[in-house]
Amino acid sequence: MDTVERVRMRLMSIPGVVACWVLPHEERELVRRLEAQSNLRQELPGMVVANEGIKDILNCKHVIAISHSPALRHPPGPVLVISNEEIVVGEEVWELSKLEKLSTDPNAILVGKGLVVYRDALIRTKGKPLKLAYRALRFPELEGLAGVQDVISVTVGILVHFHLGQRAGWNINDPNLGTVLIGFNESIRGEHPSS
Repeated sequence: MDTVERVRMRLMSIPGVVACWVLPHEERELVRRLEAQSNLRQELPGMVVANEGIKDILNCKHVIAISHSPALRHPPGPVLVISNEEIVVGEEVWELSKLEKLSTDPNAILVGKGLVVYRDALIRTKGKPLKLAYRALRFPELEGLAGVQDVISVTVGILVHFHLGQRAGWNINDPNLGTVLIGFNESIRGEHPSS
């Protein structure tokens, strides 16, 4: 069994993963353009929106798209980060204990259910352009899989979500399904890098 098939099988065993589709190499430039268009549509006053993780994913040797339900575990870190490149002004927070602690922190402004903005950082960046960035994150379920290294994942915008769903034959009308791209490289001789 080749590495991509082993990864696909591992992904399908994860609770919340509904389907997988190996992204053909010739689709990568279109995905990159569609994601840039999605980001432009999300333009916020005084803030640039960018999916910084997409270029890292698309530079990997292999890319797999997954369709997932809300049962997929939360990401291992903030997907969204607001910064001025040097200072983190806000970030997505999933951990309930951290959200509870932040709810009593006078420096934290909670926006919605999971976004926190830090007052002191906001003051320090006043007047400077801010960026809301989607970041590439680890995908722990694939770490340690033989033959796989450099595993990263990223959430995609609505245009890429619909494009990949149509190409893969997924139900794009189900509002409970999301799409994540996972990129990885093969380790030398098919071994895990720590072997």
